[in-house]
Amino acid sequence: MASRSQFIRPIDRIAAVLAALALLGSVAGTIWFFAGFLENDTEFRASSSAFLLSMGLGAFAIVPSAVVLKLALGAWRRGFRMGDGWWTLVMMLPWVGLSIVVLARAPLPGWAGALALLLSGLLSLWAAVSLVQLWRSPDHKPEPESVTPR
Repeated sequence: MASRSQFIRPIDRIAAVLAALALLGSVAGTIWFFAGFLENDTEFRASSSAFLLSMGLGAFAIVPSAVVLKLALGAWRRGFRMGDGWWTLVMMLPWVGLSIVVLARAPLPGWAGALALLLSGLLSLWAAVSLVQLWRSPDHKPEPESVTPR
């Protein structure tokens, strides 16, 4: 059977750094979006609704980035598991598509779409390659499913 340290790799640390950059970029993008509203809306009522809108939209980027950061840190500390890869793909693959749409159609700066595509693409690639490596490992045994008493 494979030892736990066999699946602890330097690439997991790099993935954690990339996920942290994605989280910081998501928070910065949300603040930047909100700051755009503050240029014109000085009244508290308008600013508060703009804040809620910015945070609500920002959550679509902040939450997946935070979840992937937690998964990557877990993979770094205890070793990569199948669940880490699958959840990373679930969280990041939609951002690959959204980034392509931003690059092609959205009136946003091109660097924003390119940066989002780079980070989400690299994190998705990390998850996919790690899943294949783990699956092809000769010592790999599927994780037991949790059994709950009825």
